[in-house]
This record gives sequence, structure tokens and C-alpha cells, in this order.
Amino acid sequence: MAEAMVFGRADERAPTGERVAHGTHERECDVVVIGAGLGGLLTAAQFLRRGQRVVVVERLAHPGGRFTAKTFQGAQVSTGAVHMLPFGTNGELAAMLRALGVPHHIHDSQVFASFHVRGRQYVCRSVLQLAHVFGARQFAQFVRLGYEMLLRQPRPEEQTLTYHQWLDRRISRAHSPELYAYFERVCHFALSVDLDDVTYPEIVETTKNMFRYGAPGIVEGGCAALTGELERRVTTTPGGELLLQHETLAITQEGGAATGVRVRDKRTGEVTLLHAPLVISNIGPQATQRLMDAPSLETSDEEPSAPAGKREASGLKVHLLSDVSVIPHRGIMYCLDTERIAGIVQPSNSDARLAPPGKHLLITHQLMRSDDVNAEREAARADLRRLFGDDFGTKITILTMSQYRGEWPVNRRAQGADVTPTTPLTGLYLVGDAVKPSGYLMVEGVAQSVNSLLDTLDGANHAIPHSSHTPPKPPKRRAFRWLVAPPPPHAGS
Repeated sequence: MAEAMVFGRADERAPTGERVAHGTHERECDVVVIGAGLGGLLTAAQFLRRGQRVVVVERLAHPGGRFTAKTFQGAQVSTGAVHMLPFGTNGELAAMLRALGVPHHIHDSQVFASFHVRGRQYVCRSVLQLAHVFGARQFAQFVRLGYEMLLRQPRPEEQTLTYHQWLDRRISRAHSPELYAYFERVCHFALSVDLDDVTYPEIVETTKNMFRYGAPGIVEGGCAALTGELERRVTTTPGGELLLQHETLAITQEGGAATGVRVRDKRTGEVTLLHAPLVISNIGPQATQRLMDAPSLETSDEEPSAPAGKREASGLKVHLLSDVSVIPHRGIMYCLDTERIAGIVQPSNSDARLAPPGKHLLITHQLMRSDDVNAEREAARADLRRLFGDDFGTKITILTMSQYRGEWPVNRRAQGADVTPTTPLTGLYLVGDAVKPSGYLMVEGVAQSVNSLLDTLDGANHAIPHSSHTPPKPPKRRAFRWLVAPPPPHAGS
């Protein structure tokens, strides 16, 4: 492995030697990536494909960030994500993996979703089958709201409305409880924000993408399998290096331009100065800001579209082991009759190896409505008792409970309040879940942030003919397939 981690271009140019100045080791490369989460690994793979010498610096002992997993009691316990890609084989992450030639397999859902309501589960293969969930009156309201959201642009007076304000002008929680809960729980599960924390136009863009791209998918082998392949790509490609357990101390700069980073080996205390004309941060605007002396990174070039003063996304996730199968499909079961839990997935349906032999792995997700972690955990337990009755605690047991907020949130910015890849410091750029283009969520947004970075860099280099790295969206007519069945998996998957 050490032989693969050399500073050399893919064209076999001799690596730059190491220097020692004033007790600090100095090395040179073309690109430094701070943070080996999904965004950092994808970024490194893209620049290695261009023949660049890339060093990825990670403070933890493992790569993957919130898109990996650890084996616990025989189960693959994810560090953040639920082993799921929101747009499945047709999404932007899958497209990038295919372009990079990274081995992977994704199992798309065969259904629109299922819904736990009135004490039972309704499996809906298509949108039309939601009539069984809502009843005639609420389904008619659903069709009307769907027309407004998907078939016309938000009106000028709707541009500043929160999702809550827009929804409350059209339906009532008291008179349409299942329908209202549907919109609320999808927002909580997909975006980890409440209806007041995101604008209606952003919801429109996100919903359109969810319908146009297609069904979500579970990664075979789980998150860790995918990040493991990306790790191998970085460490076995000539010019690539991954420094684990290395803390980034500062982003160095001169004359308003980034010149590299100063890092410390957490095991030995050795400090190294990595010289590079290009620094890519995957640790979020706030953490990046603390490494530099420059204007705030918390505002983008454009006005943020998320409501001002709202909390960043946060959530609580529960891993459970079950003796019985709870969800009879590969998609999401949205919970419309719970107090906290928004949705549940059973990823072992796609890959039984994610759970111990004879067991099923369940993962729940809920929005954290308060800062009282104990109260949120107890609310989750109450919902599990409500959902599973006497089976909870006997046939279905809690494996882990994890909360995500602050420096380790579900998303580092609320949906629609993302920043651009550029920063006030020349040569310093951002990727990750705080740099999502409008309408993209979770890991699909992370992949699109890397596409946006490449577009930004290539657009600034007028000597290179530039074509967009951001793939075109699927055609609008694709969304109509949901009326009868999920859109098919990507042909190249």
C-alpha cells in the first residue's frame, strides 16, 4: 500500500522530495482535500483521473465520514446515512461512480413507498395507489397540490413562503391529518428540517427531482462498501495519498491565495506543511472558516433561499434488529401515525449481509424537535412501542441510537441555504453537503457539489474547452411513470 501512496503524476513524473524546515516537514502536491467523507473522496478521484497529485487529509482513523458503517453485533451500523441513495441508479452519485469506473451495485426500490397509518402498513407501488392511504377526499387534495407543485412554477407571491405557510393555506392538519402528515414526514425524512425551515420554491425543486430521477436505492454492501471502493481508488492510483488520523491545523495563504495546509499527525505529533495551489474543503463552511483568516464563508454569492434564522438540519437515527421482516420492499416506510419517527428502511432486504444471519436490519429516522437528546430518544422509543406493540423489546430490539446536529449534523446547512464552491481565498473551494445545488438532497447533493466545483474550475480556465460536468436532468415526462410504477433502473447500472 505504501508504494501506491507516492507523490507522482499519472504520467510518472518523478515525485517531489520532502524537505524539513524549522522542524516542520514540507511536501508538494497539486491538490489537497480536507476531509475524507464522500465529497472528499469523490473530489480526490476526479482530480486523480486528471493526472493530478492529490493528498486527502482526514482527522479520523477511517474514511467515509457520515457515509460509511461499522460492524456492531454482526450488523452494518451506518455512521450517518441509511445505506440509501435518494435517486438510486438514476441519480447523480450513481452517474459519477459510473463515470469514474468505481465498482458498485445499487438495488432500486420496486415501490413508490409504503405508509404506516391507522395501525397498519399500506404498500403503494404507484402514486395512484395512494388513494387507499388517503381516501377519496384527501387523495383529491393530493392531486390538486401535486399539480401546483409539479406542473407550474411558484408564483411571485410564493417565492418567500415557507413550506409550512404554503401548505397551511391549502389544507388543514385537523381535517386532512394523513395528507398533512405525508408532506411533513417526507420533509423530515428526506431533508431533516421542519416545514418552517425550508421555502416552498426549494421544496418544489426537490420534489420535481425526486419524481424525475426515480426510486431510491440501497447500496449492496452498504455505505462502507462504496466508500471502501473510493478509498482503494485514491490509495492505489499513482499520485494519490490518504493521510488518516491527521488533523488540519491551518490553511496557509499568501497574497489572498491558498498555498496549502499545515497538518499534524495525531499519533506522532509530527507537523507537515503540504504545499498546493488548490485546496478543497469537505468539512463545511464553519470548520473551514476556523482554519483561515478571511471573510466569512457562511454566505454565498446569492441570497440564500432558506428562511432566515432557522436551525440547521438535525436528526436522530435508530438501528434495530428484528426477528421478523417488517417492511416487504426495498423502499421507505413513512410513518403517518407516529409522534417523531418519520420513516423506516429495511436495508437487509437488498443485502442480507447487512444484518446478522436470520435477522433483519431496520433504520428509523426522525427530526430532532428539541435540544433535549434524552427526550428525543424517549419519543423514539414511544413511537417504536406504538408501531410494533409487544414485539418491541422482544422480537425487535434497539441496536444503537445516534443524534446528528451541530458540527456533525445530517446536513451542514438547511436545504436551500447552501453556499457556492468559491470562497474569498483564491485557490480554496468547498464541496459537500453545504454546497448542494438547489433541489438536490443528501448524497445526490454531495455528488452535485463536486460537479459544480469542476464546472467552476473549468469555467475559469479559458484555455480549456469547457463542457458542463453536471449531467442534464432526466426528462420531465419521466415523472409520469410514477402513476403506475417506479421508473426503471438505469440501463448501465
